[in-house]
Amino acid sequence: MQVQAVRGARKALLAVAGAVLLASSMPPSRSAATEGRRVLFIGNSYTRFNDLPRMVREIARSVPDGPSLRTRRETHGGYRLRGHWRQRRVRRLVAGGRFDVIVIQAHSLSPLERPDEMEEYARRFAERARAAGSEVVLFQTWARHPESPTLDELQLDPAEMHQRVDGVYASLATRLGARLAPVGRAWLRAQTEVPDARLYRPDRTHPTMTGTYLSACVMYRTLTGVDPRRATWKPWRMRPEEAERLRAVAASIE
Repeated sequence: MQVQAVRGARKALLAVAGAVLLASSMPPSRSAATEGRRVLFIGNSYTRFNDLPRMVREIARSVPDGPSLRTRRETHGGYRLRGHWRQRRVRRLVAGGRFDVIVIQAHSLSPLERPDEMEEYARRFAERARAAGSEVVLFQTWARHPESPTLDELQLDPAEMHQRVDGVYASLATRLGARLAPVGRAWLRAQTEVPDARLYRPDRTHPTMTGTYLSACVMYRTLTGVDPRRATWKPWRMRPEEAERLRAVAASIE
């Protein structure tokens, strides 16, 4: 009887040891809480200037008990979505399943000049992203500065440009079943509620550090659902009160 008991104990110990070895040989499970959501930004200079994805990551890092984000960008100046689609590397990144979210930013004039082309390639990216298990977010761009010569060429004022861009992005998000990051709406409101904030560079189209920060706060809220007013990070040259007002604008946009 004692011999049988000893043998039984040995078998139990061996089973436990085997389970431990098997568990240690398996790859660690991924957790959004420990590793952060993985986000790929696809866009052009509107995303690249001041490294908006990095700002989004820093904002997330500064929120107590908030979800973390791991970001990567594929950005080329002046690119439209068609140009990105032609890059095999970008298609492979989207299809590889390495990202939880794919953020798509089209050329700022595509909603006005080539809305059908914009939708075609946004749809291609969205379908490939979903097949890989990724969510899709559309990065709504902003209208040009009131003094931009492009507005004269388009025969539009900033409010009209915003309305048309907003309409294209909103309806496209609905058709694609994607989430909308209403960055353009935040820029429009900030020009009224934070009139001293300098959002545009001298070229009247690209964002300053301030403009990118506002965009990043909106993007952070869209990606996480967390109120950006909880964040403490800001660009080091930005006045704390200005950062606070911009975060409030980002929090108020639907």
